[in-house]
Amino acid sequence: MASRNSLGLALAALVSVITVARAQGGDPMPNPQEMQMQVQHIMQQRPREAEAAARAFLQIVAPDRIAGLDSLRQQASGSIPPTYLVEGKPVDIGGPSAAADQYWMEVAQLTVQFDMVQKLSQRDSTRAQLVGKMFGLEAGARAQQRAYRAATDANRPPIRSKIEALITQHFDLEDQLRALEVADIERRLADVRAESQRRKDRRAEFIRFAVDDIVRDAIRPR
Repeated sequence: MASRNSLGLALAALVSVITVARAQGGDPMPNPQEMQMQVQHIMQQRPREAEAAARAFLQIVAPDRIAGLDSLRQQASGSIPPTYLVEGKPVDIGGPSAAADQYWMEVAQLTVQFDMVQKLSQRDSTRAQLVGKMFGLEAGARAQQRAYRAATDANRPPIRSKIEALITQHFDLEDQLRALEVADIERRLADVRAESQRRKDRRAEFIRFAVDDIVRDAIRPR
């Protein structure tokens, strides 16, 4: 079975998205445990429709990773040896069973993320685009993670640098999400303050209206 660290990369953007969804008052987003369960279910059941969904999602957020997904699939099917090319040299990653586990973990993660982005886009297309880009970077980071795991010690430093560059971009997108969230909070706070001031300015009028309603109701024929 693939590592828990790989699964963790699928959940990296979730905290930001949950916070945004709650701030907007939308439908509750799945929590990390629910997403993990969904990923594990797909890995166990291996539905063919998940493969199509994963490929479609990559076409949107990281088209350069489609070839990598196809390579994982070929390795899982045993049509090509289960190896990675690291610095131009093939590195064994285990038998077909290990390759199948890695392929279906990738498919499961992408499928769950695709569903999440689609739901978010119904409420906020701007945030959905940012989250999609984050997930695209995560797909690249997972590919580099697999290469790092298979690489020799001498070949690992450049792979680590690539992972760092991807996570730096991911962090910048998270900051953009939180900036949108802060702007929303500031707008809502300004609205509340404006309404509070309006009530203060018209305090006597509002009290009179309330008293008039009570009195009219008291003398209304029953």
